[in-house]
Amino acid sequence: MAGLTALALGVALCCAGCSKQSAAKPVDSKPFEAAIVDYLQKNNYGMRIASVVRIDETGNTATATCKMEDATGLYNLAVTWEFSFRRSDGHWQVENYTAK
Repeated sequence: MAGLTALALGVALCCAGCSKQSAAKPVDSKPFEAAIVDYLQKNNYGMRIASVVRIDETGNTATATCKMEDATGLYNLAVTWEFSFRRSDGHWQVENYTAK
């Protein structure tokens, strides 16, 4: 019985260690938000970021899912946009977006 308890404890500790290693490090949203603001201004979209839902970064490409709202705040509606980014000269730039 003691051997079985030790085995169960060992497995539990191993699983706990593995789960900590696989946790993704948080992504700083500020460079992506700045790129979105620049993109919106250049294209005269009249929208602003209500919230950043998720950012997935892989090397020099990334995607961000954001809740967007009308820049004037006149309407109380938020729509979901997914932005695609590419890093160029060390800065993130929006390549395109898709409204969800």
